[in-house]
Amino acid sequence: MAKILTFGCKVNQYESQLIKENIENDEKFNSNEIVIINSCCVTAKVEKEVKRTIRKLLKEGKKIYLTGCLIQKNSIDELKKDVKIIRKEEFFKFKNKISFFEEHTRAFVKIEDGCENYCSYCIVPYVRGKVRSRKEDEILDEIECLVKNGYKEIVLTGIDLGAYGKDTGENLISLIEKINRIDGVKRIRLSSIEVHHINKSLIDFLKNTEKFCPHFHIPLQSGSDKILKLMRRRYSFKEYYEKIQMIRENIENVTFTTDIMVGFPGENEEDFEKTVSAVENIKFLKVHVFPYSEREKTPAINFPEKVNEKVKKERVEKIIKISEVVNRKVKEDFIDKSLNVLFERKNGNYWEGYSENYIPVIVDSSEDLKNQILKVKGKKILGKFIYGVIF
Repeated sequence: MAKILTFGCKVNQYESQLIKENIENDEKFNSNEIVIINSCCVTAKVEKEVKRTIRKLLKEGKKIYLTGCLIQKNSIDELKKDVKIIRKEEFFKFKNKISFFEEHTRAFVKIEDGCENYCSYCIVPYVRGKVRSRKEDEILDEIECLVKNGYKEIVLTGIDLGAYGKDTGENLISLIEKINRIDGVKRIRLSSIEVHHINKSLIDFLKNTEKFCPHFHIPLQSGSDKILKLMRRRYSFKEYYEKIQMIRENIENVTFTTDIMVGFPGENEEDFEKTVSAVENIKFLKVHVFPYSEREKTPAINFPEKVNEKVKKERVEKIIKISEVVNRKVKEDFIDKSLNVLFERKNGNYWEGYSENYIPVIVDSSEDLKNQILKVKGKKILGKFIYGVIF
């Protein structure tokens, strides 16, 4: 059976599972010598990693099928003669829904593809295209199948999740409402949602949705209004902060994670310090920080005032250090509180899982806790986890 290697986002992980289920009965892929690479090109770093992996596998004598965003970008001239290029849609001959999400306790479900935001640094709209939403019925059928196969937590994902229904007239609230009514679904989680898609109606709805996990991943990118404007983001920092406060005031025990980009053209020390201050004040549970990376076709590639690589690296390291301090403070607030934890794996003497608000938790137990949701009382911080006891 062919091996599938996945680079990039949760949508790619979902699509790799769909590829896997489509090729299981296809004789063409019934070989250990075949590797299907589902690629990503969102940053120069990941693009280099994909190409390095291809070259390594070719030296090992593997036959490579390359799919995903990198082939849409058309920057693989030097590899074209050595790999088989195949669009993802060509894999989806037999089915368009997944029934398992292998090696995961939580199941990702793609509800939407494409993005029309055209942030000045981002290649995604050029390789993923316009917003294309899946039909509600198709999504609900897929979730019902996943539930029958034992999945209790559904993670809704998309390239621009909050744009779901923009092209079909359906909407995210209606979809979640229907998922909430499916027997067997215990938790509904949103993957990443842009702040301009969050409004009072959505917050009020989620506040009263029993199965919703109180955790939001909302990309910030920068705490500087000057940089946000250059990035063509659709909000000021004040607007972002006010949305965070509105969510906190309405949803109990909510946590936030985010994406931060440093070293964008024109970012000076004052701009960077505003981002540092934003991380400290908002108190993110986790920050995914990365340096600005030039991408062909994007407007930002032509912007002046480039930030040198050494400064970018220093800024990444500073954000990481600050976010680790903030992360600990957020977790400290949950000591002696009750957490509902979906346990995923055994690691040494401990069982690991995630609370509904995305806090990693470990407990001691000799029992098999895999795929169980149990109440845990947080006792202390142990590494990246909260150590707790089941009660």
